[in-house]
Amino acid sequence: MLYGLETVSLRKRQESELEVAELKMLRFSLGVTRLDRIRNEYIRGTAHVGRLGDKVREARLRWFGHVQRRESEYIGRRMLDMGLPGRRQRGRPKRRYMDGINEDMKLVGASVEDAEDRDRWREMIRCGDP
Repeated sequence: MLYGLETVSLRKRQESELEVAELKMLRFSLGVTRLDRIRNEYIRGTAHVGRLGDKVREARLRWFGHVQRRESEYIGRRMLDMGLPGRRQRGRPKRRYMDGINEDMKLVGASVEDAEDRDRWREMIRCGDP
């Protein structure tokens, strides 16, 4: 379910839809139905699984740290700083990947410079499974 999500910037609604699907799968695997009225936190605790949003955030930051440690000519690193030429369409700007990364780094209290030290970076971004 998490495959490839480290390269996507999710909106809140998309993240909540993924969490709903994850909880549906957890309920099925534990043999619990919605009619049993068991709280989501209890189901996650029983399955020893953290919140999906936290796991996605950790994977996204882990990938960002990996790319940041590469040389500056690496195409993945150049793509992070790339801007598209021309004018954007009217209306609300689309959510960009770096907007999500900056939000995630602010949430865990990390900075771009912290990504250079792999062990420290892994320790800072750890928030997935309990």
